[in-house]
Amino acid sequence: MMKRADVLGRIERVTSLPTLPDIVTRIIKMVDSPETTASSIGSEISKDQVLSAKVLKLVNSGFYGFSQPIKTIPHAMVLLGFNVVKSLVLSATVFDMMAQAVQGLWEHSLACAVGAGVLARKLDLAEPEEVTVSGLLHDLGKVVEAEYFRQEFAQITKLVEEEDLLFYQAEERIIGLHHATIGEWLLEQWKLPRPLIDPIAYHHNFHPARDNADRTAVVHIADVLVKAKGYGSSGDSRVPILDPAAMRHLQLSIDDLKTIMAMIDEDVAKVQW
Repeated sequence: MMKRADVLGRIERVTSLPTLPDIVTRIIKMVDSPETTASSIGSEISKDQVLSAKVLKLVNSGFYGFSQPIKTIPHAMVLLGFNVVKSLVLSATVFDMMAQAVQGLWEHSLACAVGAGVLARKLDLAEPEEVTVSGLLHDLGKVVEAEYFRQEFAQITKLVEEEDLLFYQAEERIIGLHHATIGEWLLEQWKLPRPLIDPIAYHHNFHPARDNADRTAVVHIADVLVKAKGYGSSGDSRVPILDPAAMRHLQLSIDDLKTIMAMIDEDVAKVQW
């Protein structure tokens, strides 16, 4: 098992993932400025046609439930807000890497985003679009492992198959921590807000006393539900136990989950994979 400091030290030496493309770095700085307008940031994103196309593909993928297609970045800014578009820009930079890291991971992540959005809206949580992004990025740490911990990632995958473990259990055995912690560290470097990071950091370790517990419970439940339905793959064949504390915290019953699952199925069917 690797020491935690060694794992984070190796991540600190990673260059291509945490050190974002220049245009993304500029966009992040613009979003963080109170003087930035939707028009100005839309113009900046639009300078990179590939990035712009990927962001619009995410916006129109279906998990935000817009009845009409969003054709411009400024329009997306107005509807979704700065933090969500900033997060989608970041998502677009790892889009291809996520699809390559684990077969089915991108599909699982999209389905989790759908589920998180359904739950957030049903529970009337603030900023449901941000909760959706947390669902989309909840397994981002696996991308880092697959790209920069290749030997350990192969050992994790082998251990999952040999002992029928959950992926995060095998990660803890091999590297001493799991993808949620790695994702948390990376998103901190990208200066995303804690309400967006915390559900990613703790979706396998819910506690009602933590900050942003509502959002964390939502992402945890969404992750379990979409795994149970077999949408994509998160790297293992087992379904995690649904944390009763998360259910109590959101005051959800089993009957509520049946209704929510039907809503997720309906919305997933609309998603453009």
